Amino acid sequence: MKKLAFLLVATLLSCEAGAAVPPGDDAGSRPDRYYSTNAEALDSLAILPPPPAFDSIEFLIDRAKYEEGLLERKGERGALAVLDAKSGNVAESFSKVFGIEINETNTPEIYKLIGNLRGELGDMATRSAKKKYFRTRPYVLYDAKTCYPEDEERLRNNGSYPSGHSARGWAVALILAEINPAQKEAILQRGFDMGQSRVICGYHWQSDVDAGRLAGSAAVAALHSNPAFIRQLDKAKKEFASLVKEGKIK
Repeated sequence: MKKLAFLLVATLLSCEAGAAVPPGDDAGSRPDRYYSTNAEALDSLAILPPPPAFDSIEFLIDRAKYEEGLLERKGERGALAVLDAKSGNVAESFSKVFGIEINETNTPEIYKLIGNLRGELGDMATRSAKKKYFRTRPYVLYDAKTCYPEDEERLRNNGSYPSGHSARGWAVALILAEINPAQKEAILQRGFDMGQSRVICGYHWQSDVDAGRLAGSAAVAALHSNPAFIRQLDKAKKEFASLVKEGKIK
């Protein structure tokens, strides 16, 4: 994590201001999933290095991690990877470590905060780099099965680098840890594990996941200067404080 933080600072300092992501949905077309416009968002292509070439020494690490992931598909860790792959509700995935079921009834403001990040982090934070590099996914390269076959056709022609699932999982963990700092280690570990689940499932290379976390961290840093995000974050923090006062947080 220290290495990740160092890379984040270095890339944020080096990226050019005013970069814009490619055309697509943003806060103008989907305010329920985005806080930023394409012109406002941090461009992943400006802050991420290229993915390792398939004939590089660095790729040997990716291949080794893929093979390790195949072994981890059995047992409890494999079951968690399947759960992470099938879960369309990231907020639900964090509920146990957060201390309360995150949903529209229990935590409407926190739920809205996380829901509005669905496209911001899973799409916008990685869009330009995905479009540029269009990297082949592990299961496609090896013509292999994943741990969750239901998504294989949908993602077959979607770039592997960086991982949008990892970006979103890590970024949501950062935000929830800010809201509930008493559980920050457990929350961050859950967000980290969500990224590793993508390697175990065979949907992403390790370098895709590492880059996804970096893109997610950068997106969260940028969001802290976004007025709409800050307003909703403040509402979420106030809601959390009330839940603690009422004894509803475990």
